[in-house]
Amino acid sequence: MICEIIFTGTELLLGQILNTNAQVIERELSTLGIDLYYQVTVGDNLQRCAAAIKQAAGRADLIIVGGGLGPTEDDISREALAEALQLELVQDEKALEVVRRFFDRRGIPLTLNNLKQALVPAGGRAIDNPIGTAPGIIVEQAGKTYILVPGPPSEFNMMVKEQVIPYLIGRLASQVGVIKSRVLKFCGIGESLLDEKLSDLLKSTNPTIAPTAKFSEIHLRLTAKARQSDMAEEMIDAMESRVRERLGAFIFGVDDETLPGAVTLVLREQGKTIAVAENFTGGQLSYQLSSAAGAESTFTAGLVARDYRQLQEKACLQLGDIPTRAMERAGHMASMVRKQFGTDIGAAVAVQRSGGDDAAVAEYNLYIAADCNGRLMMKKVLWSGERDEMAKRASTVALVLLWRYLKHGIPF
Repeated sequence: MICEIIFTGTELLLGQILNTNAQVIERELSTLGIDLYYQVTVGDNLQRCAAAIKQAAGRADLIIVGGGLGPTEDDISREALAEALQLELVQDEKALEVVRRFFDRRGIPLTLNNLKQALVPAGGRAIDNPIGTAPGIIVEQAGKTYILVPGPPSEFNMMVKEQVIPYLIGRLASQVGVIKSRVLKFCGIGESLLDEKLSDLLKSTNPTIAPTAKFSEIHLRLTAKARQSDMAEEMIDAMESRVRERLGAFIFGVDDETLPGAVTLVLREQGKTIAVAENFTGGQLSYQLSSAAGAESTFTAGLVARDYRQLQEKACLQLGDIPTRAMERAGHMASMVRKQFGTDIGAAVAVQRSGGDDAAVAEYNLYIAADCNGRLMMKKVLWSGERDEMAKRASTVALVLLWRYLKHGIPF
């Protein structure tokens, strides 16, 4: 099945909001093995939106429209679909029920313009929206399927996962039986090297293998189609075994498992505790290690400061003579935080901007250190870019380094 997605909203074209809905639906479609070749964004214009729907119908079997189902004049998705398919808009009882329910639960009167949201192209059907006023719409015509979903992210996400995806699974089951997916998560390996090591497997058509790079992680989605669920699982198991034979040392998790969770798990398995000092990441590393499942037995404390000397004076901490240079400071703080809180591991992140404050592009020398029961390790990384992005990357790299050392004994 080939899909095309159309997002409506002039605010998207103006860059006023970030289209997070795109990532949500793209991930869900890839899980089902549905091919997505085009994604279109169109402003709040009836003729242009209708033209986009007609164009999509010429090259896709499934057309999903996100947004434009509100009560105002610039919400034109249902009207555009009706025009594109030459259908009349009629009031739908289920859609009206969804609209009324929202107002009745809040004890507020239903406004006349909200009745527009109860309209559905003739022959179509409304789909429930438990948290908003805009029902979704499904129309099947001439072998094509059109699905309209409201744009607010909370409504979009819920309806895609609870309404659209189950509907599509039912449609696909008649064609291929069952579609199963599994995501293997890698760290400590670059995308190009992974591609080289798995080049032959990446050509597989069933199961398919799709890598996605994300900060210091790579996610590899395995998707199998089969007549029965156990057959699909067996196909994925076999492919996963082949991947693990080659790159198993880089796999830290599967599906919903996270890198902080993987670090916490290995800490628990080894009966170790950790404390953190952060001079650049603003507490992001501490948050990730403290919020993972099981962290109550592994994470002891985190220090977050722009100036450790002031922190030491005000909090009466015993941090010793703190070095000025970032590289030396990272190692010193890793050791001091371990001793201060009596943990097995102390980890620290420090930064030194290079090139001066007037440089055209900000460059950062990031220093990540860990003291593991007296063994001090250090990693230096040079990055360019926005400070917020560098802080996120630094905390992720710290987790990667910790996991590789704890799991496989690989030093920084």
